[in-house]
Amino acid sequence: MLFEKNYFEIFDVAQTYDVDQKGLLKSYLGLQRKFHPDRYIASSEAEKRINMQWVAEINLAFETLSDDLQRSIYLLKLNGHELEENPTLDKRILLKQIELREDLEEIKLDSNYQLALKEFKKETEKELESLKSHLKAAFSIGDSEAIKNLIYEQQFLTKLIGEIELFDQTPLEID
Repeated sequence: MLFEKNYFEIFDVAQTYDVDQKGLLKSYLGLQRKFHPDRYIASSEAEKRINMQWVAEINLAFETLSDDLQRSIYLLKLNGHELEENPTLDKRILLKQIELREDLEEIKLDSNYQLALKEFKKETEKELESLKSHLKAAFSIGDSEAIKNLIYEQQFLTKLIGEIELFDQTPLEID
């Protein structure tokens, strides 16, 4: 029964940070076909409800494992650890976050921001990719404190990239 399995087991993929995305997608599409509502038209209302619960669980599992940040948080939970609501971050991380925010604010104020914003996003994405390789290594050795700190950084960089994309779509009017 799917409800007794974790998300990795649902899709029969290795329980690691570095998930085979093609294998995940293939398994997801197979499960979507298997549990498609059209296959349950003649079923009882109870069976239809259970099927819809399966579909919802499959969709949530796929969304979680497809997203690097959600997958890292989920994997941390499976390993018996939780992120803190308001963590005490390393001073180096905090200073880096402040610096990146200040850089973004400076770029936003520049009337010719497009090129600088594009380069800033590229560098931030590069940093996020580097961080993912550190996360993979930390998960492989089970260093929960390092994993937590890396996830906090991952959350920040992911949010920052989202802000960059949002600003690029709706820039500020500068007089």
